[in-house]
Amino acid sequence: MFDTPRRSLLEFHPGLWICYLLPVLCAIAFVGYFAVDVPSFDQWVLPGLFEKTATGNLTFADLFALHNTHRILFPRLIFIGLGFLSQWNIKAELYFSLGLAIISFLGLYKLSVLANGVTHIYLFHLANLLTCILFFSLNQEWLWGFQIPIFLINFCLIFAVLIFMPSPLNHHYKFLIAAGLCAIASFSSAQGLVSWLAVIPSLISLPGNATQQRKRSLIWLLLFLLSCGLYAIGYQREPLSITLSGWERVYTFIHFWLNVLAAPIVQSPQISWLLGLVILIFFLYLLYYHSGKYWKFQTFLDASPWISLGIFSLLTSLLMSWGRVDLGANYPLTAVRYTSHSTLLLIAIVYLSIQWISEKYPSFNLPIPTLIYSFICGVLCCLVWVSSGNAIARVQTNLFYSQTAQTCLYLFPYLDSQSTFFQNSPQRCLLPLSRSTWWIQEGVESLQNIGFRNFADPLKFTDNPELNYGYIDFPINTNSPQVIQSSESLTLRGWAILPDRDQQPQLVFLSKDDQQLFFASAYVNLYSPDLADILQSDRYQQSRWTTTLPPESLPPGETQIKAWVYDPDKHQFFRLNGKVIVQITQL
Repeated sequence: MFDTPRRSLLEFHPGLWICYLLPVLCAIAFVGYFAVDVPSFDQWVLPGLFEKTATGNLTFADLFALHNTHRILFPRLIFIGLGFLSQWNIKAELYFSLGLAIISFLGLYKLSVLANGVTHIYLFHLANLLTCILFFSLNQEWLWGFQIPIFLINFCLIFAVLIFMPSPLNHHYKFLIAAGLCAIASFSSAQGLVSWLAVIPSLISLPGNATQQRKRSLIWLLLFLLSCGLYAIGYQREPLSITLSGWERVYTFIHFWLNVLAAPIVQSPQISWLLGLVILIFFLYLLYYHSGKYWKFQTFLDASPWISLGIFSLLTSLLMSWGRVDLGANYPLTAVRYTSHSTLLLIAIVYLSIQWISEKYPSFNLPIPTLIYSFICGVLCCLVWVSSGNAIARVQTNLFYSQTAQTCLYLFPYLDSQSTFFQNSPQRCLLPLSRSTWWIQEGVESLQNIGFRNFADPLKFTDNPELNYGYIDFPINTNSPQVIQSSESLTLRGWAILPDRDQQPQLVFLSKDDQQLFFASAYVNLYSPDLADILQSDRYQQSRWTTTLPPESLPPGETQIKAWVYDPDKHQFFRLNGKVIVQITQL
């Protein structure tokens, strides 16, 4: 009852719009709700590029230079363009990535129409809906602006494969456009080089005699080697984080690789590697089956784009495993933003499977294979649902720290970035931005030089506010100093509020003596039901704070420590009641 001519696959019933749009809208809502306009980690390489561009000192060498082990020439151009359009609002990068993903999915949908081999509209839309769910599953990649290279590579690969599908366009133009897309992918990140090899099944599906096929393949391989040669200029591999023995390295490599394959849908160390093995075996069987159809041109033509996507995913996961194996076998399960390409392997399996069903049961008289396929699709949807739910929980937990990092960045001119606390403490509010404080400092200086982003103007310090903004209540306030040795740490505790509004402070800042510069910070997020009862408001349920100053945070001699909260509406710092006097003695 599902039989239909191929052209009817293009018929789009209104009810299907909701099914197709829902995963996309969920991804958009995910970004809209959880995205925080704050750069993190690798993004701090960009302010220097912005400054060079603004001053006219940007060179091709700056664009072509290695970033870790990658040449991100084209993403750098995109970052610069978006940076100047938005004054480096990170959300512009996130929505650009979303746009690339949406266009890429449209390319996949078009591929599913052209490279169909399926005459059952039920299977057709089931495969496309599952692809949409997989492609827009929720994870950290949507919230990191530096993910643009990954989305750009996926975009280039999909459209390089699409361009080789039957169309009135001249074969020479198809070849040139596909080569251009693979070149862009190659110089977007190291794994983009793999696109040249992955696209070969689609390349050889172009009509032509044996001589034409050999000529095209030879030129294609030469272009691949040329790209590799350009990539190798001045190439330096990152030093290994740990050193593994021979067999230990092989075991970790295989375990890492299988975890990468399963990471888009499962992040459990106990079962991910096993699911990755199942995915690998299933794809290799489908690859063997459909490769045997090479001499049946139309059959191979229908399968070739999905073979290309699957091979690309396998090769990139191998490349990633080789480069990151020293981080441990379970690293892909915690850093899922690195596994975006693995989704393409699942998508390839989805489409190759329905082609296998359509060839094995062309009359569709036996519904059992379709029922089994539908059941497996349902299981995959459930896994994506669970994985997305876990991602939301993780992001929800990290949202507070991202927002406090945004506040910390805004107030960066008032932070002593050279202090021991901001350099080394795991409690520092700058940590979500980068582990290297000097990197942030250089970036902020570049941004200030060209007027990008907003940083705090001269702010007022109110030493004796009329309202009560909180207390330092440990150590207990006394007139005699706390005597500690320079090798000892010091723990401070207290509570902080904004008494005249619902919005509550996220951070407490600590200063020395009469300085208007902060050497440490503390998160205001500890439960305080006692305060809520005393002050008779539930908004004070999480108003306590604590922080530990590492050794050598304070100079020898006597120092008075004061605590402050920042009021973003009044643009002022208000001092908390109480003070701590510390006497640092040398050993």
